[in-house]
Amino acid sequence: MRRLFVSEVRTYPGRVAATALACAATAAGVGACLLLFIGVGLPDYAENSVAARTAQDTRNLLSLLLSMLLMCAVVVIGSTVSLWTRQRLDQFAVLRALGVTAGRLRGMVALDVAALAVVSAALGAAVGMVPLAHAGRALLVRRQLFPAAAPLPSLGTACWAAVAVCVGLGAVGVLAATASVLAAGRVSPGALLKDGELTMESSRGRARLVTGGIMAVALCGPLVCVMAFMELPATVRAAVAPGLALVVLPTLAVLAPWLVPPLVGPVCLVLRLVDRRLGRIAAAGLRAAPARTTAMAVPVLLAVGITGSLLGAGATVGRAVERQNEKGLRADGVLTAEPGSRLPATPRPVPGGTATPLLATKVTTPPAFYGSGPTTTDAWGGDGPALVRVLDLGVRAGRLSALRDGTFAAGAIQADSHRWRVGQRVRLTLADGSHRSLTLVAVYERDLAFPQLVIPRSTALRHTPAPYADRVLLTGPLRSWPREPGRRIASRAAYLADSAPRDPADDLAARLIVAVVAGYALLSAANTCSLAQRDRRSQRAHLRALGLGRLQLLRCLLYEAVGATGIGVALAAASAVVCLIPLSLALGAGPIPGLDMPWTLGVLAGAALAVAVPTTMTARPLSGIHTQFARCR
Repeated sequence: MRRLFVSEVRTYPGRVAATALACAATAAGVGACLLLFIGVGLPDYAENSVAARTAQDTRNLLSLLLSMLLMCAVVVIGSTVSLWTRQRLDQFAVLRALGVTAGRLRGMVALDVAALAVVSAALGAAVGMVPLAHAGRALLVRRQLFPAAAPLPSLGTACWAAVAVCVGLGAVGVLAATASVLAAGRVSPGALLKDGELTMESSRGRARLVTGGIMAVALCGPLVCVMAFMELPATVRAAVAPGLALVVLPTLAVLAPWLVPPLVGPVCLVLRLVDRRLGRIAAAGLRAAPARTTAMAVPVLLAVGITGSLLGAGATVGRAVERQNEKGLRADGVLTAEPGSRLPATPRPVPGGTATPLLATKVTTPPAFYGSGPTTTDAWGGDGPALVRVLDLGVRAGRLSALRDGTFAAGAIQADSHRWRVGQRVRLTLADGSHRSLTLVAVYERDLAFPQLVIPRSTALRHTPAPYADRVLLTGPLRSWPREPGRRIASRAAYLADSAPRDPADDLAARLIVAVVAGYALLSAANTCSLAQRDRRSQRAHLRALGLGRLQLLRCLLYEAVGATGIGVALAAASAVVCLIPLSLALGAGPIPGLDMPWTLGVLAGAALAVAVPTTMTARPLSGIHTQFARCR
């Protein structure tokens, strides 16, 4: 049996290339994350220090990336092994005819998958694990998301980690291939009487339809109800939109066999308009094999949809934050502290200008109407009349100038979620743990770019341990302000240009998720296109015999690939736009949501290459037709 597996790999390396590449890439990525996770825990950090918080953020980020790598690996390995097993059905039928039992056949397939996964993982870990860990550490250190004092583990620890990754990935590969293992045991000798190139198994099934319906009702339904019917703040309802996209896309992928065929008609019409002769042939191919069209469109749907939804949500929020910053900042300049230093709570007066310090503090609010417990949020401490001169927070109720001892101001998110009204007394927990009942005097809208709570300066000074200024808003000529070490003075224009609208950790996490999911999805698309063209040798031979030229055959196959890709892109664009428009409207960014154009265009280009290159290479349009009919002689 081992010889059969070795002969399969030598004769048809393309059948196992995608699974081997997925296992190798997963081993390198998981091993690098594991080394970084171990390394960040090696130093001893002071309690509640900046390094300790950075280390915890790094652990959370790496845990998320590890889970995404493993989930995507399970999906891709399962799909590629399923296609590989389908192409080996003739071999399994011969073995069954020779007396091999179903149990032994299942064991053979499981061992083949385990051997392929372990060997590929060992190669990936040996080649890419340590270099990828060094590159990841350097990237995280540059973004201040990894403690510079934390080293990578020793070589011995790295070797043991590589062994654990290889063994674990072998188990993951067998688990992902469970359906294929069971399917191999159901093969009968009668399968030899079927021509695999002339039949195309439909991917529609009752179990798949039921699964898609359950996902739509159990996952998408509650989020739609939250957005449409629950009395929640607009920003909270809008924040559900990206989460809805993340559950809508897998649901569309499951229901794709029923969604793709209606879209084939418009695509076929476009193909016939582009090329009357070859477009007609390509359109016939798309209509004749909806299962193949669906298999090529679904990975593109996942890759483009995840990119557009996640990064589009971040771009939309970033654009809303930029708008709030531009409209809310009235000061001539901003004084900030360099990393590792702090600004004093009371700055020195300078003739010819004013300085309004914004004290950094924290306030714990009571449980929200829909929340489960008290929440701690960042807040500012400042004087109401002084704040009005340098900030426009977009007050919708009350007056910010009335902020004085015994009062506070709240953003719309906090006020709506707690159902606060101006004049209401609220019991808050301040930074030192003391409880104060403060009266709400103002509710403002621009709470994305600015803190969600503002308390009086005197209250912040009394109840904040070691108070300091988060930033100081300046008016007057900036040249008159002294330049001191550890501090940076920027004009209003320079400050707005340099400000980051999103948290670097959140932005990096979103991009890593997109890179992992899109990469695995495009790998699955490439493998699907490659195996789909290998199953069409007789069809290509018939087209060549009917007079179709070699380059014409290539164009025809590329038309089919482009049509299937267009269907996936259309579904992804529709789901992303529908989920992002409510977010953009609720945040005041206009009806058109933001998009991360470099990443979106990059994924679209990757999808085009992932579909076109394997189709071109496996179709072999430049070869003669004699080999296609050699078995008929």
